[in-house]
Formats: sequence, C-alpha cells, structure tokens
Amino acid sequence: MAAIGLIETRGLVGVIEAADAAAKSAQVELLGIEQAGAGLVSLRFSGEVAAVQVAVAAGVAAALKVSQVISHHVIPAPHLDLKDLLQGQPAPTPQAAPPTLDELDGLPVARLRALVRQLPDAQLKGRQVSRANKKVLIAELRRAWTPDA
Repeated sequence: MAAIGLIETRGLVGVIEAADAAAKSAQVELLGIEQAGAGLVSLRFSGEVAAVQVAVAAGVAAALKVSQVISHHVIPAPHLDLKDLLQGQPAPTPQAAPPTLDELDGLPVARLRALVRQLPDAQLKGRQVSRANKKVLIAELRRAWTPDA
C-alpha cells in the first residue's frame, strides 16, 4: 500500500457518493466507511499515491453535490500497521520478553502473580496465587521455568 485516502462528510449519502466516485475514478481499494457520530461519516481507501489523489478529488467533487465535505486528506507512505488499524484489526502489540530467573527478585508482586497465572502447570491456583507472598511466587516461577535435570 503506497497511500491512504480519507474523506469525511456530514451524512451517509455524501460519503456513499464519494465512495462510488472514488472507486470508479481510480484503482483503489475501499477499506471502510465509519460513522463517527454527530452526523459525521468517514470513508477510507488505499492504493498507489497518484490513484488515491485522483480518487480523493473525484470523491470530494461527488460528495459536494449532495452533502457537506468536512475534510479530506491523502497520506502517502503510511506506516505498515496503519492499514490493519483502519480496517478494524488491531495493530500487533509487541510482546515483552519474559523476565529471566535473575530478574524475578526485582519484579513487583503483581507482575509475579500475573506470571504465575500464565503458567500452564502451576501448582498454585486461584486464591493461592492472590495470597502468596513474593518469596512463594518466585519459588513457583523458578520451579516451572527450571528444566528438569
């Protein structure tokens, strides 16, 4: 994806008209229509920069015939995660690496409890985890993370 185009109108009819004109005028992929509230509706599409610029211009011209255009914009070379985000898929969240055995002493009790709850073979369950002190939690994590010799 080389660019993202955005058009925002007051009312659904205007944005539908914009989407139709944009899709007919250039080689773009429609990403979605979203009602933002207070009568505002936005259209999102993607494609090559020149195609998106043509599609935005055509969409705005068409929408102005039936509605009020609030805003329009072209984002060239957007971040890779932006398209997924605009399609309603959450951007991948980077997972923090689990702490090493040496780092356990420096972690707060709440983090240790969360780590114990994630263990598939934890010997501590439910309220035992909630009531366990730091020493017991660290011992459980060391037991689970230390390979059997």
